[in-house]
Amino acid sequence: MIWLQWTTCAIVTVLVLTRVPALLRGKNRLMFWLMTLLDLAILLSIEGPYLLADRLLGGHNTANLLLRFIIFGFCLLLSVRVARAFSGFRAERVLLGPVGLGFLGVASVVLVASFVLAGLTTSTVGFFTPDLEFWPAVYGTVGRLYPTFTGLVVLPVLASTVRRRGPVTLRTAAGLLALGYVALALSNIITVLPREALWLSQTINYGTILLLCAGLTLIWASSLAARYSRRAVARGNVKNPHS
Repeated sequence: MIWLQWTTCAIVTVLVLTRVPALLRGKNRLMFWLMTLLDLAILLSIEGPYLLADRLLGGHNTANLLLRFIIFGFCLLLSVRVARAFSGFRAERVLLGPVGLGFLGVASVVLVASFVLAGLTTSTVGFFTPDLEFWPAVYGTVGRLYPTFTGLVVLPVLASTVRRRGPVTLRTAAGLLALGYVALALSNIITVLPREALWLSQTINYGTILLLCAGLTLIWASSLAARYSRRAVARGNVKNPHS
């Protein structure tokens, strides 16, 4: 399903490019870096770019470890962005407080330890082994636990937004993001799937990415609409005394 990988990469690359003007104006930099990290993560999940990057890093699957930390960073920034967009201040405190950062620290240590103990010296995209061996399985599981944790923290905020009254665009964005986070939680089964089920793994992974991107794009569109609406109201207020 290489077409799905490159299509997703192309979509995210377009989203990155659309954020460049705002970045140059010093606005909404977080969204630009979110999309950039996601683009890098997708590239490193495709065989050609992965093998090239891993060769540059020594050829011992170090690129996969780099990919995991890029995903950790992306998921943290994304969940903080989502919490702020939907006024989930309690969720933001959990993510950036002792619990969230402590979870990130433990997950990072276990991730590196399991990577070393797995001892895979042959460069292979996806960190696959012929059989489900213990340390590669631990590595794959831990690599998904922290992203899942970030999703579980913000899911109640998203569910609350979908249920209550408000702009349709924001409620739709919250619904798409919630579905993306549910798919992210389901992705934990990938660790125990056989290699023959690669199509299912990729469908879950890239489906998750597309749902999250769609939600983020709607948040951006909603903020633009609100900004133009405020400007229109301001212009109307200025003109009103002279009418």
